[in-house]
Amino acid sequence: MSLSLCLLFQLGYALNHTNRKLTLEPKITVNAKIVVVGASSVGISFLETLVFCSHLKFSNLTLISTHGLPGKNLGTEKRKFLASDHCFNDKDYALMSLCSWVNVVVGRMTAIDRAAKHVVVSKEEIVLYDHLILCTGQQYQVPCPTGADISQHPTNREIPSSGKQRYTDQVPGNHFILNDEEDCWKALSWIRNNSILTEDGGRASVLF
Repeated sequence: MSLSLCLLFQLGYALNHTNRKLTLEPKITVNAKIVVVGASSVGISFLETLVFCSHLKFSNLTLISTHGLPGKNLGTEKRKFLASDHCFNDKDYALMSLCSWVNVVVGRMTAIDRAAKHVVVSKEEIVLYDHLILCTGQQYQVPCPTGADISQHPTNREIPSSGKQRYTDQVPGNHFILNDEEDCWKALSWIRNNSILTEDGGRASVLF
C-alpha cells in the first residue's frame, strides 16, 4: 500500500502544541455571561473562537439549543435528509469538545427580557446574560395554506401571500420539518414503521 493510502486510513487525532511563552503568560479571565442561542454553524464557530482564544479565558459561556450540542454521531443515513453546509462534522465536534467549556441548556428560547437581561427557555427557565448572541440559523416552518381554489387553476401572482402568516392548526403526523439531526431521526423512524407493504405481505425496504 502506498504512503498516501496509509495516511488516508490513519485514525484521527488531536495535536496540541504549547511552549514556554504560552505556559508562563497568564490568560485574562472574562467573567461576563455570554449566552449563545442556537447551535448553528455560526454559533458553534463563535464558541470555538472564544474557547480557543490564546490570551483570554471565557469562564461563563452558555449555549441554548433545542437538542443540545450537535455531533452526537447519529449516523450518516439520517444526515442525508439535511441540506448541510459542511462546516463541521462529527470529527470536528469531537476535537473541539465544547461540552468541556460551555454550559449547555437544552430547550427552546421563547422570550427575551432586554430590560432584565435574561431569556426564557421553554416558557419556564430563566437564563441571565450580559451579552446575548442570536445564531439560530435557517429554520424551516410548516407551510401555511393559502386557501386558493385549485379548480380555478390560479397562478402564483393571483394567490395572496404574506410573510406574517403562520400555521397554527395541528400538524399532520406524516409532515416533518427537518431542521436538525433529531428531526431526521423522527422522520426516518416514521418511514420505517409506516413503509408500504409489498404483495407478499412484507414491508418494502427503505434504502438510503
